[in-house]
Amino acid sequence: MNQPELTLVLIGFGNVARRFVTLLGETADRLDFDWKIVGISTRHHGSVVDPAGVDTRRAIATVEGRHSLDRLDPSPRERSGIDVIRQVADLMADDAAEGRLVCIETTVLDIDRGEPAVAHVRAALEGQAHVVTANKGPAAFAYHELDALAESVDRLFFFEGAVMDGVPVFNLVRETMPAITVEGFRGVINTTCNYILSELERGAEFDGALAEMQSRGIAEADPALDIDGWDAAAKTAALVNVLMGGVITPHHVQRTGIRDVTGFDVRDAIARQKRIRLVASASRHGGKVRARVEPEMLDRQDPLAGLVDLNNALYLTTDLLGEVGIVQRGGSLTQTAYALLSDLSRISQGLKEL
Repeated sequence: MNQPELTLVLIGFGNVARRFVTLLGETADRLDFDWKIVGISTRHHGSVVDPAGVDTRRAIATVEGRHSLDRLDPSPRERSGIDVIRQVADLMADDAAEGRLVCIETTVLDIDRGEPAVAHVRAALEGQAHVVTANKGPAAFAYHELDALAESVDRLFFFEGAVMDGVPVFNLVRETMPAITVEGFRGVINTTCNYILSELERGAEFDGALAEMQSRGIAEADPALDIDGWDAAAKTAALVNVLMGGVITPHHVQRTGIRDVTGFDVRDAIARQKRIRLVASASRHGGKVRARVEPEMLDRQDPLAGLVDLNNALYLTTDLLGEVGIVQRGGSLTQTAYALLSDLSRISQGLKEL
């Protein structure tokens, strides 16, 4: 049986999306699908739509050279992300009808309402495209609406890269834990904050550690989202909505970031055989879910206390399996890009089963 060819439209073309494109090429001999990118939309570098296929090497070089993608477009014009999605859905209507059109959404997190990512996902599903996103906003602000829409149009809405990069969290529960109820969770799920706290323990300066995360492309475009706890709150909301059946947004999460944590604080904790980590958690109380993100003073034997540098971990409390832990020993752009690739492979597998 021939491998399916997936037709891709990329909304957002930052560090993660560009690494995703190069990863597709690097792993081509291991993939169970072929692919063609026919559209790319960016916030600051224009857009390109070409049904014959976009030259991705030129597109990457154009954006990294701070030029506009409009120069690569056969018919350049000003378009929003939604415009590009709708144009591609029209041009590739046959691919969409056959379930081979996929929107890869990697725009930056908007912590107010999750827009325009939510609108991008909605428009793609309405255009009969599957959706894969690394943006936390859609699951954190509109998961139930978008999940219902995806089901109504018989398309898939995946977002494994929204939490813990490429380590399977949502898929682990969905695919391998039938009949399980997740009662709560706790974890360290913001890489930037964990790195900063680890560096403060070594005597480094806060600003220098943050700058390192920015230079690696790991910190959010607006690093205040990391250090003020908003990124972790968005991930917490997504986890609550998807795994616990909650209906919350990041604004329902009790939140304190690490902005006011000092080197003295973390080194004093170490001297007392403890460790400060930014912990995200949620639990059920009387039928309601309470969620919070805050720096916690952890005993050294707490598994979360052992997480340093780029390490993350999430521990799920379940009714039948007890506590299940997922640990990530280091995260990078490649891991987040891999999450997009793995979700894309799941879509391909679904097409083969038809």
